Amino acid sequence: MYAFVGILLLAAVASADNRVVGGADVTSTSFAPWQASLQVSGSHFCGASLISATKVMSACHCSQNSLTVVLGTTQYKNPGQSFFTTNFMCHPSYSSRTIDYDYAIITISGASLNSAVQPITVASKEYAAGTQALMTGWGKTSGGFFGQIPDNLQYAYTTLVSEKECQATWGTQVTDRMQCANDNTNSACNGDSGGPLAVNDGGNWVLVGNTSWGASGCTETYPSAWSKNSAVYSWIQSNADI
Repeated sequence: MYAFVGILLLAAVASADNRVVGGADVTSTSFAPWQASLQVSGSHFCGASLISATKVMSACHCSQNSLTVVLGTTQYKNPGQSFFTTNFMCHPSYSSRTIDYDYAIITISGASLNSAVQPITVASKEYAAGTQALMTGWGKTSGGFFGQIPDNLQYAYTTLVSEKECQATWGTQVTDRMQCANDNTNSACNGDSGGPLAVNDGGNWVLVGNTSWGASGCTETYPSAWSKNSAVYSWIQSNADI
């Protein structure tokens, strides 16, 4: 399995680092106004989601020093709003070996909310297999060494799959803290890590998970995994003040 950040090789089959393979350009900042870019020295390396004016949800494997959070843009090089992080909190049970409990809550000074910058509701319940979900990010648009990070935010719709179905591909690597998704036409990829997997629940977008890991090469026929927010909702709620 392979975490979708930078180049984090864990095996020949899976990885944690993506851009949306098989996606399309997001053309409006109001399409996914919770989307954030995590940057070091102006370079995008992970995604994240605004969950309140002062808190951003991401993946623990995205942890870096001197992080900048960029909001309110479809072009990560042209920030709408940018903030230095004041705290990067990983879940205390995070394992870099298994990429289990891959959650992080990042604190910023305070975003100015508008049509391009809006928090997303964190999922407090699990959604059924077969539910359509939206993934967004600046991850590579193709797998492999020569895949490039796009300037423009990408999106794709995928389908939630059950833990049992995901384990049929990945075995016991898949835990109760992971939400898998796949529809054989797209995939998260390097650079998508930490970014949102969202479900439209009766007109309200809900943050189901945070991009965590998937197939090395970002193969579209393998399910990718997101850290499932409903599994640790009480921890998120108590540390993010939502």
